[in-house]
Amino acid sequence: MTNQDEREERADRLRERFEDGPAADGSTTDESQSTPSETDMTEESGDPMSGGSEGAVKDRPSVLMYLPEEIRQELDIRFDELNAQHKRQYGEALEKNRDYYPAVVEAGLTDKDLKEILDL
Repeated sequence: MTNQDEREERADRLRERFEDGPAADGSTTDESQSTPSETDMTEESGDPMSGGSEGAVKDRPSVLMYLPEEIRQELDIRFDELNAQHKRQYGEALEKNRDYYPAVVEAGLTDKDLKEILDL
């Protein structure tokens, strides 16, 4: 699939999501517009720190962070380094949203080693 095809597919998904919008009574019909509670996340994965790895990334709650440019660059460089190690060890790439970002946050919150969390 080309980059153009991927962009068009993403645009179509976004268009479908936002064309439906909320119902007239204020209720929503799209489950993605509601945020699961911490209890729901814990029940799904059994561990709130695991990030719910069984489900799709799009089913997880999202967090938008504004990072200084230097930190963002270092985050990207570190991802590239760890991704190369992971590819050599397991023959497959890490995914930033599914694997890397949750591991970075978990490492920061629990003082665990990032490589240990990613199984490197």
